[in-house]
Amino acid sequence: MTRRLLFISLCLGLAACDSSDTAPLPLDLYECDAGEAAVRHLISKLPDLNPGVGKSYSVVLGEINRDGMTPATDAFTHRFDDLKLKFVNAQNLKDIEPDHTIVDPDTRLAAFILQLRKLQSTSATTWNAEVGWSYKKEFGRLKLRIEVKAGKASVIDEAPAD
Repeated sequence: MTRRLLFISLCLGLAACDSSDTAPLPLDLYECDAGEAAVRHLISKLPDLNPGVGKSYSVVLGEINRDGMTPATDAFTHRFDDLKLKFVNAQNLKDIEPDHTIVDPDTRLAAFILQLRKLQSTSATTWNAEVGWSYKKEFGRLKLRIEVKAGKASVIDEAPAD
């Protein structure tokens, strides 16, 4: 009887584990070549809001909710140094009253928030990603399909997110 209970509890424990390929990656694995390709594509699609005004950018991973967000590491944002953009760690951003604008604490100007919301592997060489951006009260979201060819990740398809 004890062996049966142990066997049943082990089976239930294994059934509770989700090993499906549709599960998104843990956030600490978003900072990979596919994640970089998704953020680079998002940056290339940003609208020119407030022309002539200096911009700061901040990358966050996963969901943004009332409990906060997960900022990308400085090592990940240094991957974008070639773009010559100013990146600020999301933990250092400030919320300015009365309209709750998110700003760079150094310049006190609004910052673009770049969100790598979801990243999941669909095969050994393809990924699905959801990305978004916000700037003051403006925002946008995209669904991307990323493929790795010859060791380089690139976006092969884009669609508006729901």
